[in-house]
Amino acid sequence: MESKEKEILEGVQAQISSFDNKASILLSVVGIIFALTLSFLDVFHADFYIAKSSAYKGWYFTLFIIYIILTIILIVSLILVIIPRSHKMKKKYSNYYKDIDDMPIEKLKESINNSSKNETDVLEQIKINSNICTKKHYCLKLAAIMFIPFIICIVIMILLVMIA
Repeated sequence: MESKEKEILEGVQAQISSFDNKASILLSVVGIIFALTLSFLDVFHADFYIAKSSAYKGWYFTLFIIYIILTIILIVSLILVIIPRSHKMKKKYSNYYKDIDDMPIEKLKESINNSSKNETDVLEQIKINSNICTKKHYCLKLAAIMFIPFIICIVIMILLVMIA
């Protein structure tokens, strides 16, 4: 394997790892915020809420539903970043853990010897990892975009409770 190809493969793998780390941190933050804000459920039974106008109740309830939807989208998209991906190609690779697990020892030895002679295996691995990286990037970007209205929704709900 040429050093340039190895460098590219390592760069893509590092990016995948970076996306996983960012998603893990964001998932923890969203989980903590969601757990802390579950107290917003108590508002629906509070005396001040019951006495409020139907417009206030409608706005608060709508914001709460939007908040729940945003939370679900955030959590699902972040989990989609973290879950392992598998390639859907018929060819078996000597550098892919699932393929190695399925290969008998002799087939594995043969595959390793062939891959060291054949640079297209590395190029195919770069392509597979790049595809995985692209999917993770899309889900992480979606989560980042949804995080902004998620926070705005929380702030507005807190303000509505404070002015009540």
